[in-house]
Amino acid sequence: MPHHFSGIAALPDRTITLSLDGSVSNMFSLSGTISSQFMQMFDLYAVEASTNLAEWTRLALLLRTNNNPHPLLFQDTNAAGLGERFYRTFTNHLLTAFPKPSGPFAVGMVDRVMIDPARTNLYRYTPPTNAFMVTFWYPADPPPAGVLPAAMWDRRLAADTSLYSWGGYDTRWAMIAPKLVGHRFRGVPLAAGTAKYPVVLCSHGLPAWRKLGSRTAEEWASHGYVVVAIDHSDCWATEFPDGRYLAGNHSGDVPGRLKDMTFLLDELAVLNTGDPLFAGRLDLDRIGVYGGSMGGMVVETCRSDSRVKCAVLYDATNVQLNPAGLQKPFLVALGESNYFYSEDVGLFNKATTNAVFLQIRGADHMTPCDAGWTAEIPQGRRPALAFDDCSVWFFDTYLKGEAPPFPTNPEIYNVQRK
Repeated sequence: MPHHFSGIAALPDRTITLSLDGSVSNMFSLSGTISSQFMQMFDLYAVEASTNLAEWTRLALLLRTNNNPHPLLFQDTNAAGLGERFYRTFTNHLLTAFPKPSGPFAVGMVDRVMIDPARTNLYRYTPPTNAFMVTFWYPADPPPAGVLPAAMWDRRLAADTSLYSWGGYDTRWAMIAPKLVGHRFRGVPLAAGTAKYPVVLCSHGLPAWRKLGSRTAEEWASHGYVVVAIDHSDCWATEFPDGRYLAGNHSGDVPGRLKDMTFLLDELAVLNTGDPLFAGRLDLDRIGVYGGSMGGMVVETCRSDSRVKCAVLYDATNVQLNPAGLQKPFLVALGESNYFYSEDVGLFNKATTNAVFLQIRGADHMTPCDAGWTAEIPQGRRPALAFDDCSVWFFDTYLKGEAPPFPTNPEIYNVQRK
């Protein structure tokens, strides 16, 4: 049943109560685990209002769990004193695996095609091309009327059944994932004002891709960070705006990854000078990096490049490319699977100060990825939230210079700090 208004009532103070409904229970004829997990996801309802049926404003973007049988209620307290008030909602089902980000900002997102001029002979994909994709998530104001959330992943990649086979997940996710959205809005302006925002550069695992951690990117952006992720040459695949869907080389290209991070750092200065969206809004004195799994090689970027101030790692390998370790602030988190425990503990042991080591109960290797919110519902949600809370705490501490309390999530254990 499409989204619709199922009721409207005016209280004596002229506050308007709207009732909204819509069903997704029969949208997919899937049985068993997939259907059960899908019903624990969410549906977003966009509510807009007007006084003249020509100019509309966004009132709310409401979230309801798919298995909740009750209508949504929304109170419009701004209706009092108006001669007329009109309401509309999109009939679209806006299905998402993610809860609303916890920060004060809405989240914008933009994809960019880039070419590193220093590596003109770099052929990243099959068939070869020198172009590659970069995605930015950033703080934004609430979107204007008519703007709907953007897709969780690029649709051809989301529908790639071989992707789920590689990850050990049910290939029927290829029917659901292309229909999912996030809490991000494509191409909207940065939050109004002149504030500059710290930057977090992200390196994906092998063979993952830049949007696999889009929920965590949303979370960081909602707290006032510009999050930048690149498809490395060894990514699973890349979907270009012109429709090309090209496979990565899956080779574990550590030297190429390090050059990618240097390119992004250089490109930030260019964007901050003349880019229509980002000019003057990037705080290039406050840059951090994040790496999960093979993305742990960002330790070397942090160690060797003075522009990078700190690092967050999860289940990271390639963290000891240099015997000196990392003598800048870093947080390393692991799940209970302990894939790279000795390597990550070794990095922590070499640190002299401003280092944090912790584990997350119930977490596995894919917890900070969107899989924790899709294929691993419900068991993946609380560990994923714990990682989000730890990483926000760390970046707020070491990039913003704030003093937030350390997270108290019960999933966090074995905490060691220097």
